[in-house]
Amino acid sequence: MELSYKVENGRAVIDKVEDGDRTVVVPEELEGCPVTELGAYVLAGSDVEELHLPSRLVKIGAYAFYNCQRLKRITCSSRAVDLGTGLFAGVQTVEYLDIILFPGERSCLKELLSELRQTLRVRVREREPGGREARLIFPEYYEDSVENTPARIVSIETHGCGHRYRYCFQNRVFQYRDYDSIFPHMKVQEPEALAAELAFGRLRYPLELGETARQEYRAFLAEHWQAAGQMLIDADRLSRDQATNLEPGQLPWFVEQVLEPGAEADWSAILPAYIAMAQKAGDTEMVSWLMDYRHRRGGAGTRSRRFRL
Repeated sequence: MELSYKVENGRAVIDKVEDGDRTVVVPEELEGCPVTELGAYVLAGSDVEELHLPSRLVKIGAYAFYNCQRLKRITCSSRAVDLGTGLFAGVQTVEYLDIILFPGERSCLKELLSELRQTLRVRVREREPGGREARLIFPEYYEDSVENTPARIVSIETHGCGHRYRYCFQNRVFQYRDYDSIFPHMKVQEPEALAAELAFGRLRYPLELGETARQEYRAFLAEHWQAAGQMLIDADRLSRDQATNLEPGQLPWFVEQVLEPGAEADWSAILPAYIAMAQKAGDTEMVSWLMDYRHRRGGAGTRSRRFRL
């Protein structure tokens, strides 16, 4: 990777990145100075697939990633608040955003989400000792122009609930309660698997998750246990380039922390189904855990008792 840059007033500005690999890691410093700015068209037209931006970056120039048609994953901090126009023009492939938030500082998360209308999985990490994190999904949305010819009126119709999720901000601060309140729309407008992944992510990483939302997510996953189980078993075999908020080996947590507490689970149906799913996927480790869990429960025909965590 070759960098064209200049150092001014103790700060480094990168004007161009050339001959980059599929994974581009922009350095934190150049000549001992923090990299705070990327110039216009800095990576335009490149084959970059995964991009890591420095934590002290505050400005990205216009059309910086123009026509980067393979760009899928971005890691950055929320400090890049000065974003140029057309940042992602010609880019519809971004699927994953890993962003570090600095509490008390201005954040660029709202602007990035407004630029990316495709389904986007987001990992939010707070930059502080023992920083918390959340795993969020922002569904795709698109707009159509509908013309009423006799009245000479053109109206805009929005499809998908993704735009609702992207408005969950107050003074640039993300509002988790507003985000969680949209789930009833998510359940009816988006695919079952996507809704299950969103619900699981909020339960597994419950940053600012209220009790009402927790119970709604849990009830949805308990009702859609088949889709949720298949999703988690599939996650054990996902390749690195597949966008997901899931991590391998999460089915035991789901069974013990979501299906067991507070609901009547029909284990005579659930466990055989999960075992069959794991066997079909060749997931021997999960098959072993499920068989052991069934043994510990005293057979598949028992039903769970109600209790609170």
